[in-house]
Amino acid sequence: MDLLAIGVGLLAALSFAGAFVSQQHVAVRVPVEQGRGLRLFAQLARSPLWWAGALGDALGFAFQAVALAFGSVVLVQPVLVTAMVFALPLAAWWNGRRIHRADLVWALMVVAGLAVFTVVGDSTKGSVSDAVRPWLWPGLAFGLACAGLWLVGLVAKGALKALVFGLLTGVVYGIIAPLTELVVVHLDQAGLLALFRSWPLYALVVCVLVGTGFQQAAFHAGDLGASLPASQVLEPVVAVTLGLWALDARLATQGAGWIVLVAAALAMVAGTIQLARRAATAQQAKSAGGR
Repeated sequence: MDLLAIGVGLLAALSFAGAFVSQQHVAVRVPVEQGRGLRLFAQLARSPLWWAGALGDALGFAFQAVALAFGSVVLVQPVLVTAMVFALPLAAWWNGRRIHRADLVWALMVVAGLAVFTVVGDSTKGSVSDAVRPWLWPGLAFGLACAGLWLVGLVAKGALKALVFGLLTGVVYGIIAPLTELVVVHLDQAGLLALFRSWPLYALVVCVLVGTGFQQAAFHAGDLGASLPASQVLEPVVAVTLGLWALDARLATQGAGWIVLVAAALAMVAGTIQLARRAATAQQAKSAGGR
Protein backbone atom coordinates (compact mmCIF):
# COMPACT_ATOMS: atom_id res chain seq x y z
CA MET A 1 0.00 0.00 0.00
CA ASP A 2 2.84 2.42 0.80
CA LEU A 3 4.51 1.76 -2.56
CA LEU A 4 1.18 2.33 -4.31
CA ALA A 5 0.69 5.60 -2.42
CA ILE A 6 4.20 6.75 -3.41
CA GLY A 7 3.63 5.81 -7.06
CA VAL A 8 0.32 7.66 -7.29
CA GLY A 9 1.85 10.56 -5.34
CA LEU A 10 4.57 10.84 -7.99
CA LEU A 11 1.87 10.97 -10.69
CA ALA A 12 0.25 13.81 -8.73
CA ALA A 13 3.60 15.63 -8.49
CA LEU A 14 4.16 15.27 -12.24
CA SER A 15 0.65 16.57 -12.95
CA PHE A 16 1.20 19.59 -10.70
CA ALA A 17 4.61 20.25 -12.30
CA GLY A 18 3.09 20.21 -15.77
CA ALA A 19 0.33 22.56 -14.59
CA PHE A 20 2.84 24.99 -13.06
CA VAL A 21 4.98 25.10 -16.19
CA SER A 22 2.19 25.41 -18.75
CA GLN A 23 0.30 28.11 -16.83
CA GLN A 24 3.47 30.10 -16.13
CA HIS A 25 4.47 29.77 -19.80
CA VAL A 26 1.21 31.49 -20.76
CA ALA A 27 1.04 34.01 -17.91
CA VAL A 28 4.55 35.41 -18.28
CA ARG A 29 3.83 36.29 -21.93
CA VAL A 30 0.84 38.49 -21.13
CA PRO A 31 1.83 42.17 -21.64
CA VAL A 32 2.28 44.11 -18.39
CA GLU A 33 -0.49 46.57 -19.17
CA GLN A 34 -2.95 43.70 -19.71
CA GLY A 35 -1.84 41.72 -16.65
CA ARG A 36 -3.35 43.79 -13.86
CA GLY A 37 -6.21 42.45 -11.77
CA LEU A 38 -8.98 40.56 -13.51
CA ARG A 39 -7.62 41.55 -16.92
CA LEU A 40 -4.91 38.95 -16.43
CA PHE A 41 -7.53 36.20 -16.15
CA ALA A 42 -9.30 37.53 -19.24
CA GLN A 43 -6.05 37.05 -21.16
CA LEU A 44 -5.26 33.66 -19.62
CA ALA A 45 -8.73 32.29 -20.34
CA ARG A 46 -8.09 32.74 -24.07
CA SER A 47 -5.27 30.20 -24.05
CA PRO A 48 -5.97 26.46 -24.49
CA LEU A 49 -2.53 25.79 -22.95
CA TRP A 50 -3.56 27.59 -19.75
CA TRP A 51 -6.73 25.49 -19.56
CA ALA A 52 -4.59 22.39 -20.09
CA GLY A 53 -2.64 23.51 -17.02
CA ALA A 54 -5.90 23.88 -15.08
CA LEU A 55 -6.76 20.32 -16.12
CA GLY A 56 -3.33 19.22 -14.88
CA ASP A 57 -4.11 20.82 -11.51
CA ALA A 58 -7.42 18.95 -11.30
CA LEU A 59 -5.70 15.70 -12.28
CA GLY A 60 -3.02 16.30 -9.66
CA PHE A 61 -5.63 16.80 -6.93
CA ALA A 62 -7.37 13.59 -8.04
CA PHE A 63 -4.10 11.62 -7.86
CA GLN A 64 -3.38 13.21 -4.48
CA ALA A 65 -6.75 12.06 -3.15
CA VAL A 66 -6.09 8.51 -4.35
CA ALA A 67 -2.58 8.52 -2.85
CA LEU A 68 -3.98 9.67 0.50
CA ALA A 69 -6.50 6.83 0.36
CA PHE A 70 -3.58 4.35 0.35
CA GLY A 71 -1.05 6.20 2.53
CA SER A 72 -0.80 8.78 5.28
CA VAL A 73 -0.23 12.51 4.82
CA VAL A 74 3.27 12.08 6.29
CA LEU A 75 4.09 9.59 3.52
CA VAL A 76 2.38 11.35 0.60
CA GLN A 77 3.20 15.02 1.27
CA PRO A 78 7.00 14.68 0.87
CA VAL A 79 6.38 12.96 -2.47
CA LEU A 80 4.14 15.81 -3.63
CA VAL A 81 6.75 18.48 -3.01
CA THR A 82 8.97 16.84 -5.64
CA ALA A 83 6.71 18.68 -8.11
CA MET A 84 9.16 21.58 -7.78
CA VAL A 85 12.13 19.40 -8.80
CA PHE A 86 10.17 18.26 -11.86
CA ALA A 87 8.87 21.76 -12.68
CA LEU A 88 12.14 23.72 -12.76
CA PRO A 89 13.99 21.52 -15.34
CA LEU A 90 10.78 21.17 -17.36
CA ALA A 91 10.38 24.96 -17.48
CA ALA A 92 14.01 25.38 -18.53
CA TRP A 93 13.63 22.80 -21.31
CA TRP A 94 10.36 24.33 -22.50
CA ASN A 95 11.91 27.81 -22.68
CA GLY A 96 14.99 26.55 -24.51
CA ARG A 97 17.54 27.24 -21.79
CA ARG A 98 19.91 25.03 -19.85
CA ILE A 99 19.14 24.17 -16.24
CA HIS A 100 22.14 24.91 -14.06
CA ARG A 101 23.36 22.32 -11.58
CA ALA A 102 23.24 24.91 -8.79
CA ASP A 103 19.51 25.47 -9.42
CA LEU A 104 18.83 21.76 -8.99
CA VAL A 105 20.99 21.62 -5.84
CA TRP A 106 19.10 24.50 -4.22
CA ALA A 107 15.76 23.05 -5.35
CA LEU A 108 16.66 19.68 -3.84
CA MET A 109 17.62 21.44 -0.61
CA VAL A 110 14.18 23.06 -0.45
CA VAL A 111 12.44 19.76 -1.19
CA ALA A 112 14.53 17.91 1.38
CA GLY A 113 13.78 20.58 3.97
CA LEU A 114 10.05 20.37 3.19
CA ALA A 115 10.09 16.58 3.43
CA VAL A 116 11.88 16.64 6.79
CA PHE A 117 9.56 19.38 8.06
CA THR A 118 6.52 17.32 7.08
CA VAL A 119 7.75 14.07 8.61
CA VAL A 120 9.42 15.38 11.79
CA GLY A 121 6.83 18.09 12.35
CA ASP A 122 3.92 15.69 12.07
CA SER A 123 1.12 16.94 14.32
CA THR A 124 -1.66 15.18 16.15
CA LYS A 125 -5.22 16.23 15.46
CA GLY A 126 -6.84 18.69 17.85
CA SER A 127 -10.43 19.67 18.45
CA VAL A 128 -11.92 20.46 15.04
CA SER A 129 -14.67 23.03 15.51
CA ASP A 130 -16.16 25.67 13.24
CA ALA A 131 -16.24 28.24 16.05
CA VAL A 132 -15.13 31.64 14.75
CA ARG A 133 -13.27 32.83 17.85
CA PRO A 134 -10.08 30.67 17.53
CA TRP A 135 -9.63 31.99 13.98
CA LEU A 136 -9.86 35.70 14.80
CA TRP A 137 -6.26 36.38 15.84
CA PRO A 138 -4.56 34.14 13.27
CA GLY A 139 -6.94 35.47 10.62
CA LEU A 140 -6.01 39.03 11.53
CA ALA A 141 -2.28 38.21 11.60
CA PHE A 142 -2.28 36.49 8.21
CA GLY A 143 -4.59 39.17 6.78
CA LEU A 144 -2.18 41.95 7.78
CA ALA A 145 0.77 39.95 6.44
CA CYS A 146 -1.02 39.45 3.11
CA ALA A 147 -1.96 43.15 2.92
CA GLY A 148 1.67 44.17 3.50
CA LEU A 149 3.01 41.70 0.94
CA TRP A 150 0.35 42.74 -1.58
CA LEU A 151 1.36 46.41 -1.27
CA VAL A 152 5.01 45.45 -1.82
CA GLY A 153 3.97 43.32 -4.80
CA LEU A 154 2.16 46.25 -6.41
CA VAL A 155 5.35 48.32 -6.64
CA ALA A 156 7.88 45.49 -7.10
CA LYS A 157 9.03 44.36 -10.53
CA GLY A 158 10.43 41.23 -12.13
CA ALA A 159 11.71 38.42 -9.94
CA LEU A 160 11.00 40.33 -6.69
CA LYS A 161 7.36 40.70 -7.72
CA ALA A 162 7.22 36.97 -8.54
CA LEU A 163 8.75 36.16 -5.14
CA VAL A 164 6.27 38.37 -3.24
CA PHE A 165 3.24 36.92 -5.01
CA GLY A 166 4.71 33.45 -4.50
CA LEU A 167 4.81 34.19 -0.76
CA LEU A 168 1.19 35.38 -0.92
CA THR A 169 0.21 32.18 -2.71
CA GLY A 170 1.88 30.09 -0.02
CA VAL A 171 0.10 31.94 2.78
CA VAL A 172 -3.36 31.63 1.24
CA TYR A 173 -2.90 28.01 0.12
CA GLY A 174 -1.64 27.21 3.62
CA ILE A 175 -4.93 28.50 5.03
CA ILE A 176 -6.85 26.24 2.63
CA ALA A 177 -5.62 23.00 4.25
CA PRO A 178 -7.16 23.52 7.74
CA LEU A 179 -10.26 25.10 6.20
CA THR A 180 -10.72 21.97 4.08
CA GLU A 181 -10.47 19.87 7.23
CA LEU A 182 -13.19 22.00 8.83
CA VAL A 183 -15.46 21.63 5.81
CA VAL A 184 -15.01 17.84 5.65
CA VAL A 185 -15.69 17.40 9.37
CA HIS A 186 -18.72 19.70 9.25
CA LEU A 187 -20.10 17.82 6.25
CA ASP A 188 -19.62 14.49 8.03
CA GLN A 189 -21.18 15.63 11.29
CA ALA A 190 -23.96 18.02 10.19
CA GLY A 191 -24.74 17.15 6.57
CA LEU A 192 -24.76 19.04 3.29
CA LEU A 193 -27.52 21.54 4.05
CA ALA A 194 -25.90 22.63 7.31
CA LEU A 195 -22.59 23.00 5.48
CA PHE A 196 -24.05 25.77 3.32
CA ARG A 197 -25.03 27.65 6.48
CA SER A 198 -21.50 27.52 7.93
CA TRP A 199 -18.68 30.03 7.36
CA PRO A 200 -15.78 27.62 6.57
CA LEU A 201 -17.22 26.67 3.17
CA TYR A 202 -17.39 30.29 1.99
CA ALA A 203 -13.99 31.10 3.50
CA LEU A 204 -12.57 28.11 1.61
CA VAL A 205 -14.06 29.27 -1.70
CA VAL A 206 -12.69 32.80 -1.18
CA CYS A 207 -9.22 31.45 -0.33
CA VAL A 208 -9.16 29.20 -3.40
CA LEU A 209 -10.09 32.12 -5.68
CA VAL A 210 -7.67 34.57 -4.05
CA GLY A 211 -4.87 31.99 -3.94
CA THR A 212 -5.33 31.20 -7.62
CA GLY A 213 -5.21 34.92 -8.42
CA PHE A 214 -1.97 35.37 -6.47
CA GLN A 215 -0.44 32.29 -8.12
CA GLN A 216 -1.21 33.51 -11.63
CA ALA A 217 0.13 36.97 -10.75
CA ALA A 218 3.35 35.30 -9.57
CA PHE A 219 3.58 33.32 -12.81
CA HIS A 220 2.97 36.51 -14.79
CA ALA A 221 5.74 38.39 -12.96
CA GLY A 222 8.68 36.10 -13.67
CA ASP A 223 10.50 32.80 -13.62
CA LEU A 224 9.20 29.78 -11.71
CA GLY A 225 12.45 29.73 -9.72
CA ALA A 226 11.43 32.99 -8.06
CA SER A 227 7.85 32.14 -7.07
CA LEU A 228 7.41 28.37 -6.80
CA PRO A 229 9.87 27.63 -3.95
CA ALA A 230 8.40 30.46 -1.87
CA SER A 231 4.83 29.20 -2.22
CA GLN A 232 5.83 25.57 -1.66
CA VAL A 233 7.70 26.46 1.55
CA LEU A 234 5.10 28.74 3.11
CA GLU A 235 2.11 26.50 2.41
CA PRO A 236 2.93 23.72 4.93
CA VAL A 237 4.36 26.20 7.45
CA VAL A 238 1.14 28.25 7.47
CA ALA A 239 -1.01 25.10 7.54
CA VAL A 240 0.85 23.71 10.56
CA THR A 241 0.76 27.11 12.32
CA LEU A 242 -2.99 27.40 11.84
CA GLY A 243 -3.48 23.82 12.99
CA LEU A 244 -1.61 24.57 16.22
CA TRP A 245 -3.28 27.92 16.75
CA ALA A 246 -6.89 27.52 15.62
CA LEU A 247 -7.50 23.76 15.70
CA ASP A 248 -5.65 22.95 18.92
CA ALA A 249 -3.35 20.45 17.20
CA ARG A 250 -0.10 19.33 18.85
CA LEU A 251 3.32 18.70 17.32
CA ALA A 252 4.56 15.16 17.88
CA THR A 253 8.16 16.44 17.85
CA GLN A 254 10.19 16.19 21.04
CA GLY A 255 13.80 16.70 22.10
CA ALA A 256 16.25 16.52 19.20
CA GLY A 257 13.34 16.69 16.78
CA TRP A 258 13.21 20.46 17.33
CA ILE A 259 16.82 20.80 16.21
CA VAL A 260 15.99 18.86 13.05
CA LEU A 261 12.95 21.09 12.46
CA VAL A 262 15.03 24.25 12.78
CA ALA A 263 17.67 22.83 10.42
CA ALA A 264 14.94 21.92 7.90
CA ALA A 265 13.46 25.41 8.14
CA LEU A 266 16.88 27.01 7.56
CA ALA A 267 17.46 24.76 4.53
CA MET A 268 14.08 25.77 3.08
CA VAL A 269 14.73 29.48 3.61
CA ALA A 270 18.27 29.32 2.22
CA GLY A 271 17.20 27.37 -0.85
CA THR A 272 14.27 29.69 -1.52
CA ILE A 273 16.44 32.83 -1.26
CA GLN A 274 19.13 31.40 -3.54
CA LEU A 275 16.64 30.25 -6.18
CA ALA A 276 14.97 33.67 -6.14
CA ARG A 277 18.34 35.43 -6.48
CA ARG A 278 19.38 33.18 -9.36
CA ALA A 279 16.00 33.72 -11.06
CA ALA A 280 16.43 37.49 -10.71
CA THR A 281 19.91 37.33 -12.22
CA ALA A 282 18.69 35.20 -15.13
CA GLN A 283 15.75 37.53 -15.73
CA GLN A 284 18.02 40.61 -15.76
CA ALA A 285 20.40 38.89 -18.19
CA LYS A 286 17.48 37.99 -20.45
CA SER A 287 16.19 41.55 -20.41
CA ALA A 288 19.66 42.92 -21.19
CA GLY A 289 20.03 40.44 -24.05
CA GLY A 290 16.65 41.47 -25.43
CA ARG A 291 17.80 45.06 -25.62
